[in-house]
Amino acid sequence: MSAKLIGIIVLLVVLVIFAIQNTQSVVITFLFWRIETSAVLSILVSFMLGFLLGYLVLWAGSGRRKEKASFPPPPKSGSSA
Repeated sequence: MSAKLIGIIVLLVVLVIFAIQNTQSVVITFLFWRIETSAVLSILVSFMLGFLLGYLVLWAGSGRRKEKASFPPPPKSGSSA
């Protein structure tokens, strides 16, 4: 197994343990909305939103690198005859 996969598994286990230990009800206020939910649900939703946002940022960045790489290099200037 790769170190990256082991790290992801360890982080997911820690997240699940943290979520299970925080089962009390919480009130989330954002702008005009006020939602009462369990802490577990708010933790997991926050994690998933962060994961998806990070994935989209990486995906958008890789598209830009490929786009730049598709252009031919500019001609070299110099007097080599």
